[in-house]
Amino acid sequence: GCILPREYIFVVDVSGSMSGFPLEVSKGLLHDLIDHLGSRDRFNVLLFAGGSSMLARRSLPATSENRDLALRFIDQQTGGGGTELLPALARALALPKTEGFSKSIILATDGYVAVEDEAFEMVREHLGKANFFAFGIGSSVNRLLIEGLAHNGMGESFVAENEGAALRAAKRFRRYI
Repeated sequence: GCILPREYIFVVDVSGSMSGFPLEVSKGLLHDLIDHLGSRDRFNVLLFAGGSSMLARRSLPATSENRDLALRFIDQQTGGGGTELLPALARALALPKTEGFSKSIILATDGYVAVEDEAFEMVREHLGKANFFAFGIGSSVNRLLIEGLAHNGMGESFVAENEGAALRAAKRFRRYI
């Protein structure tokens, strides 16, 4: 059959626990993923800490302008504040799906939140709408959350302790999809 073009929602943790090295690793990962988007793909970026901010109201076509815009949006982040994962996930899952696109949500976080069960539940409830990929960033990732989200969201999980691992994970992700 024909492969549907894809819509990627990148949900990126920019909270205090990510500041410094984990955020740099995360930025490297996103640069790699966003640089490799196909011309038919669409995407959006949602950054979260205590609150969340979104690149655009709807997913954007993956033109080089829009990719640059997204990378500038991500690169401005320095990390700070709490980790309100559930509202961020809810916001990403509530985004209107683009007709004729297959939707994937890609979370990048160290997973320092104790809301595993609620998060899994939320992802399971939205299974028909999107599949879910989770990148655990940094040296002491909450693997329970990362692996559980991917498992419940019919996707894959990846752990990236450092820049090199992040690029390998990005490559595995591209092979997977």
